[in-house]
Amino acid sequence: MVSRRRLLQVGAGTLAAAAGCTDTTDNPPADAGPSDQPSPTDAGDGPTTTPDGDLDAWEPAWTLSFDHDVLGVDAGENHLFLTVSANDGPSAVVAVDPAEQSIVWRTESEGEAVAASHAAARPIARGHWGATVTARSVYTVAGPAEEREWTALHALDRATGDRRWSVRRDRRFSVAGVTDGLLVATGQEFVDRGTPAHPTPTPERTSTVVYGIDAADGSVRWTREFVAVGAPDVALSSDGIFVATGDRLVGLDHQGSTTFTLDHGPATRVEAVPGRVYYLSGDPYEGGPQTLHGVSPDGTRAWAHDLAVHELLLDGDRLYAGGDVVVAVDPDGTVAWQDGDYGEWLLLDPDGDTLYTRSGVQADAATAYDTAGEARWTFDPPANNAWPEAATADALMVDTVSGPTYLVDAEGEATATLERETIFDALGLDGTMFVADGRNQLLALDP
Repeated sequence: MVSRRRLLQVGAGTLAAAAGCTDTTDNPPADAGPSDQPSPTDAGDGPTTTPDGDLDAWEPAWTLSFDHDVLGVDAGENHLFLTVSANDGPSAVVAVDPAEQSIVWRTESEGEAVAASHAAARPIARGHWGATVTARSVYTVAGPAEEREWTALHALDRATGDRRWSVRRDRRFSVAGVTDGLLVATGQEFVDRGTPAHPTPTPERTSTVVYGIDAADGSVRWTREFVAVGAPDVALSSDGIFVATGDRLVGLDHQGSTTFTLDHGPATRVEAVPGRVYYLSGDPYEGGPQTLHGVSPDGTRAWAHDLAVHELLLDGDRLYAGGDVVVAVDPDGTVAWQDGDYGEWLLLDPDGDTLYTRSGVQADAATAYDTAGEARWTFDPPANNAWPEAATADALMVDTVSGPTYLVDAEGEATATLERETIFDALGLDGTMFVADGRNQLLALDP
């Protein structure tokens, strides 16, 4: 697992899916062109800082050890929920009380933890393993996915860890989200890729089933089948479910029926809030134009902007997008601010007032933006690759491939270093950074 994670960290990200949808096409609604708007605020350039060669060691305030690798850390109210797994299983979700520095419950599942199967997963290096935490439940996916056999989606009681229900399929499950008692998940067809010495070409039209599951009892209310739809290509809100496919955006109601199809693709990376759906079209990895679309829940195109971006991050109604530029977009299509410098792997601090990006010509730095639209600083360590890993209100953890992990203060200055070969996941919570070290420990680090 360590080598797989490290490859993800230095890679360019997940390629966009490329294929069509199997559903019958409805007549698409009329187009709407780009919105008229004032020029966005230029984020500008903040100072660049580099670490001093003589920094203190960043020592954990406390640690917890486990029998398997700690791969993911998520939070819900006053508890942490860890994803723990052996290479071939078993896996487990472990609830931890950070105030007591103790384990509250542990629930084990057959098979290994499945990467990118939780609702917070994104097609970037950070946080590939984890669980989906709601007010009542913790949803986790496990199974022999690497052997392309099956996976199971489990609903655990958040307070006790008791298994409330499970759904198993011969597909790779991922949770898209939960709304109004409905859990929406994707089940991707397993593909035989052969061996490194004798690879098998990936089929152009792989099947993905979208499942509407009753969150209370696990019964499958409905299914819809699409082609080449990945987990980041499905979003949901109180308005419905929205599926970005290779050549269109498809809207579904909560009963699984089609509400619209919008033939502007290839469509990828969809996000949704009440009253607005965002998605990208175009393939940034092929060098062609990319367009960010704002769509009404009925499929009417409200606005579109040609932007060289490949990543979206939603915070309330504000959308941030990153790629060859970094932009902040409001629901009405107004580009509030923009920076012409490269930025990806977007991360917001817990207060939502600082946006961090992986930046630099070699993607070897971390830039901090005031979310009102000002570049505050760029931290540039002597490493081939660097990225923002986790943040508290006043500090940032910057991970690297060829060097240590840095603690960076609110002014962009490095104050300490953590020597760890691999960090699989990290989370800032209540002033402490919690690190899943990819081996068998949870680290609690105070800035």
